[in-house]
Amino acid sequence: MSDSSAPSSLDAVCGTFLALSVVTVGLRFYTRSVQKLPLRIDDWAMLPCVFLYLGASIVVFLGVNDKVFGYTTSDFTKIQIAAMAKRSAQMQIAWDILSTCALACIKISAVFFYRRIFCVSGNKTGFSIVTLATATIVFFWLVTFLFLTGFQCGSHFSALWNGSYLQYCTISFPFLYGLVISDLLLDVWILALPVPQIRKLHTTSQRKFAIMGVFLLAFVGLGASIARMAIYVQVLTAGPEALLKYDEEVTLTKGLYFSMLEGGMSLVAVNLPSLSFLMSKKALGFSLHSIRGVFSPYSSASSKRPSASNNASHITSKDVKDSFSTSSRSNLARHTNREMYERFEMHDQGVFDMENWV
Repeated sequence: MSDSSAPSSLDAVCGTFLALSVVTVGLRFYTRSVQKLPLRIDDWAMLPCVFLYLGASIVVFLGVNDKVFGYTTSDFTKIQIAAMAKRSAQMQIAWDILSTCALACIKISAVFFYRRIFCVSGNKTGFSIVTLATATIVFFWLVTFLFLTGFQCGSHFSALWNGSYLQYCTISFPFLYGLVISDLLLDVWILALPVPQIRKLHTTSQRKFAIMGVFLLAFVGLGASIARMAIYVQVLTAGPEALLKYDEEVTLTKGLYFSMLEGGMSLVAVNLPSLSFLMSKKALGFSLHSIRGVFSPYSSASSKRPSASNNASHITSKDVKDSFSTSSRSNLARHTNREMYERFEMHDQGVFDMENWV
């Protein structure tokens, strides 16, 4: 992204991923409808994500239109820069709040998607506790950095644009430094969460790696996050005084570009695992439903009986329905029973192919 193409690049990345995010979130809800599965936290969290990303994009569009974002300081006189300082600072704060909230919602959605797949019995397993703890950490991470965004200059809010920045905004640099690094660390941690659970699957190594690949799709924005962190660290390690010697607008533009790229890619990609139902099962070689089937109490019990496993191809949906009406109903949680029964109904209707279960 060259300095001359920066305005169009900002508009392009925001417009492109805003459109893609609306489409993928819409398809996510459509997929749940086709699957006849209830909407849960991982689904509902996508709605504020879209609106927050929309808000952040609008701020960028307005900033580019007003020549606050996407331009270099050499494009303006000192008088023009001073006149735009207040509006620029206010837009940056608004954008910081919206983009940070969007990233937090994406993380929350990913964590609760893991819970949808792996926490099927309602019991407090180790993985269930870890995911709840992770969601709590993300929540407090959001609250902390929202507070720091608003009070990075203490009660001297106008210090961001009235020339007293160095005097009052003493935590701005540690705050930004902590934000980009903690964001990356949280992404890596959430990305690694399902790996131990996938390793427990009773299937081939090739299929395990394929399943991991689907979950890895949720964080393809990790590269943009690393790029953003590199830009911030490079400038922040030089200190506030050094920043005044550089072109602050260029640094701001690069930060905005990679932040919107990270948010947009993550927002789109976090929906892709849920859309695997709509993709070609032959191409994927598995279904996410099969993962949940392996971790369900019914599948665990079945895996312990070699004879049942050997004759799996002869089991019909009617046989399984009958089993649900007897002993298994007392063993499975009500919501798990219902969802699995719905899958057998979908199998009868030709909507869901049970033969693709692991």
